[in-house]
Amino acid sequence: MSMSRDPLLGDFSFEKSDKICYEPSTDSTDRKTQDYLIYFLPGNPGLIQYYQPFLSRLYTLLSSSATTESSRFHICGHTLRGFESAQDGKKTKAPRYPLGLEQQIESQEQLLYNHIKSHRERTGNNPKVILMGHSVGCYILLELIQQHRGKIEGEGEEDFDLIGGILLFPTITHIAKSPLGMVFGKILQFPYFPEIVGTIAKALASLVPESFLHRLVKLVTRFPEYAATTTTSFIKSPMGVRQALHLAKDEMTKITDDQWDEEVWGAATSKGTNNRDTANSNLTFYWGNKDRWVATHTRDALIAARGHLSNSQTESGSEYWKPVMMVDNEGMPHDFCTTLRNSHSVAGKVKGWVDGIIEAHSKEIS
Repeated sequence: MSMSRDPLLGDFSFEKSDKICYEPSTDSTDRKTQDYLIYFLPGNPGLIQYYQPFLSRLYTLLSSSATTESSRFHICGHTLRGFESAQDGKKTKAPRYPLGLEQQIESQEQLLYNHIKSHRERTGNNPKVILMGHSVGCYILLELIQQHRGKIEGEGEEDFDLIGGILLFPTITHIAKSPLGMVFGKILQFPYFPEIVGTIAKALASLVPESFLHRLVKLVTRFPEYAATTTTSFIKSPMGVRQALHLAKDEMTKITDDQWDEEVWGAATSKGTNNRDTANSNLTFYWGNKDRWVATHTRDALIAARGHLSNSQTESGSEYWKPVMMVDNEGMPHDFCTTLRNSHSVAGKVKGWVDGIIEAHSKEIS
């Protein structure tokens, strides 16, 4: 574990790991206390270490809130498969071949179920689940919601309560039409491009000492210590570069039209979806204003069709049930997680949205 320091934000403890879990003690479990599991889905490149300052800050804010005396929060997330770099300081085994979008969805679904099962075994309580994603993690999030609803409708029940979703800088439709998507979409069409570049990157990285590569990354990117360390791990990982390019290529071809049914989009605060209310999912979207991975016209079209721009999820009116969709007005970048200042700023916003999801869900079941 190492320490990074920002002059304005103070110290931050950084640990190399392919898994993040911030959890309260279970020694004094109170049956009257409601547990909430916030499961985080990273973007591409899918290293969870990039999000440590953000998730750590969010956990601190939620755990110290005066309004959460009857709530306990658990925040967990995993590096996407193929990006594995270190687990407790040790190298972990990556899959032999890079995984596509569908395989990443299947992997994250299984990890989510494993967390819920582990939580139930340790505490004896069933947590209410809030999904949170960044970039392509938001696409995975919506797929998990749709699969969750499908199990409820097909089997009549599900073994956990999914009560909300928070989507940060979502790339969920027509990513190839974004400014960077139009560039990378053409490059990635070259035959075997991910394999060739991945092999070259792996060979070059093996020849360069990690300490030198780390200094070079800091010089070129101007990243703080934790982000530079994570980027170095990404470059040195067994298949990270190839996996990132392979996944990006898959994103260009599969993230196109809005493909989710009305039950996913209309799950914001509509009541009576099922007897157990497990399918209701209060959705909050936070879009970048000038996001290079999201075309402005596709974002605005989706907002017009699927959401509303109010900050309230409980207002009266004909569209109160639609997902809340907010466009950033502070110049927040798509890769907010690569600086402490932006990570802490977004964590503060997310804390309020989590409170809103819990409040809305409480009203739905009352």
